[in-house]
Amino acid sequence: MLLNLCGAVLSDYLSGSHMMRGESFDNNDREAIGHVEIGPSTDSYDGIPLDTPSDNDSLIAMQFSKNPHLGKDKMELVLSGKFMLFDVMMVENDDNIVGSFCDFEFNQTKKNPSLSPRYADFYAESTHCQEHPVSLPLHEVAEACRKHDNDRLSSRKSGGRRMSAIDPDAFILHQPKSGSTLLSNMLTVARPGEIRVISEPAALSDILKCRNCDHQLKIQALQDTMYLLGRSTKDQSSSSEGQQLFVKMSSRHTNGLPVLRDAFPSTKWLYIYRDANTVLQKLMNSKYDRRLCSTHRFHPETQLMDYLALKGESIESVESVEEACAAHLASQMATVMNELTKDDGSATTNGRLVAYNELLSRESIGQLFDYLEVSPSDWDRVEEQRYKRSNNGLGEEWKGESELYVSEEVDGATSRFNFDRE
Repeated sequence: MLLNLCGAVLSDYLSGSHMMRGESFDNNDREAIGHVEIGPSTDSYDGIPLDTPSDNDSLIAMQFSKNPHLGKDKMELVLSGKFMLFDVMMVENDDNIVGSFCDFEFNQTKKNPSLSPRYADFYAESTHCQEHPVSLPLHEVAEACRKHDNDRLSSRKSGGRRMSAIDPDAFILHQPKSGSTLLSNMLTVARPGEIRVISEPAALSDILKCRNCDHQLKIQALQDTMYLLGRSTKDQSSSSEGQQLFVKMSSRHTNGLPVLRDAFPSTKWLYIYRDANTVLQKLMNSKYDRRLCSTHRFHPETQLMDYLALKGESIESVESVEEACAAHLASQMATVMNELTKDDGSATTNGRLVAYNELLSRESIGQLFDYLEVSPSDWDRVEEQRYKRSNNGLGEEWKGESELYVSEEVDGATSRFNFDRE
């Protein structure tokens, strides 16, 4: 009997009920089902009907909660700011870029950033985001929001409140294990309510890593995505003056810096780096990070292949996980250094390297804040973040670095592929 029940559930899953009810796709789902087709009408944008399971629905469908926005206009929910962007799907050979929207509150003044350091920590708490997200064409939504936000009359329809968007003040790129989350947490508390920090938004991932996507289409997608991420609800009497937005990228997407700068040529950016042996050994000490590093050996990115070719090397000559990871990080540093100094040899004015040690003293943090044009209203809160473990979401006390043993394999890999500042 149990076998028959499992067979029925599996059959129901394969027949499409899972995708017709779940609407929240992970990477495996994306690879399995391909691109989501978008129809001509608003009602067909949803990959999943937002209704409550009936007695006749499948066992899988019955696991989902009642949708509080059943029957409401999805586009209006986005325009009003009730639904917010949390992910974007962009694939090769397809000009249809889809955004995923859901109901969640992104209010950093209500949380200690050491407890919720990433953007995902906010929408992960929303049942609606997990069970009833809505898929809409990204560019159409972004254009509709731009028109809506510029229309003063729209605020009257929203009870005297209106939406406005701010451009990113700076992008924070970084090596892993280099203190980037510490910096983003300090920025978050520097001027509560005036500074927003979006840390590692999934919405930028597909765009930056899409290898063979049209360059101009990627630029448009980045601009649309950042507009939607930069929106917030304001009282009619307030403005965006004095508001600042910082975006911390995932370290995996450093090689997307060139297209990011093409999309936002006047936006400042930082690249945080650290002693190469320390970074690599910390990665090797983590089973999860070690597995990620191994993928660079067997599934190398174009930038890694190009970097190795410039050195007269090939991916076949990379003999270990340590070397694969070091070569990957070295290719990222090469990308950063190339962006810092253009072909004409002149230094750019809106990019800056930041050493890990610059995050460890108030004086150097103050200099970095000056570069970012940030004037903290409460230095004590900024200092408080320096003594918390910044990236585990537990708010634990940070007691300093423990002694780190560097293996011969790590030392050899960093000697061959140096990704420290050269």
